[in-house]
Amino acid sequence: MGRLGNRERRAAIIDAVLPLFARKGFAGTTTKEIAQAAGVSEALIFKHFPSKAALYEAIFLSCVDGDEELARLLAMEPGTAALVAYVQAMVRHYVWDVPANRGGELPRKRLFIMSLLEDGEFARLAGHWASEHLCPCFVASLRAAQAAGDLVPTALTATAPENAFWLSEMLGSMLATVRLPESPVLPSLHDNERVAAQTIAFILRGLGLKDEVIAAHTSSALPMADVEAADTAGNRETSCSREVDRDH
Repeated sequence: MGRLGNRERRAAIIDAVLPLFARKGFAGTTTKEIAQAAGVSEALIFKHFPSKAALYEAIFLSCVDGDEELARLLAMEPGTAALVAYVQAMVRHYVWDVPANRGGELPRKRLFIMSLLEDGEFARLAGHWASEHLCPCFVASLRAAQAAGDLVPTALTATAPENAFWLSEMLGSMLATVRLPESPVLPSLHDNERVAAQTIAFILRGLGLKDEVIAAHTSSALPMADVEAADTAGNRETSCSREVDRDH
């Protein structure tokens, strides 16, 4: 690492210690182990990161800094189109990006879960950032969709807009969580296209968007008829499996 500039060195340290934190957690990782993983001295670690907490924060910020897709979403005018675009991007991230990127996104997801099992600090950092940057844009778009008449009348009285954001995020996050093992935990969620289309429709309906509005804004996803057909097929498969179980 001797020839790296400060920025490159910081990034290299983060890349080296991320799998370590993801595997052992924050509390279970020593600064000596961090230095060994990064291939530098402990003194050099502290030169760039005054504390383990500072390194933790830098790991989180590396998740969002320079994300062009995220920047594009945040720059959109609040409205129905922005709301649908956010839900689609969020679902794509959790269904495709996290499981596929086993060297970067997946360790961050593991780190998030490890954080919840410890002091919650990494999860808290993520939640605080989302509360400041994502949630206000989401809520503004939800309210704009209501003003445009794109929501069912009772949508924003049934669920607080801020909670609608978090419930949507939690559903997406859980889809990534059950994909942590390489072998699927839930085989019925293995078809990414079908799962993504169903999840997008499920969330948008849960937010209160009218079916015709969803259909008009989700041309890049499976058509609503296909989603409903997939739901019916899935229910039929489940029903058949129960009949087989009863026969045995």
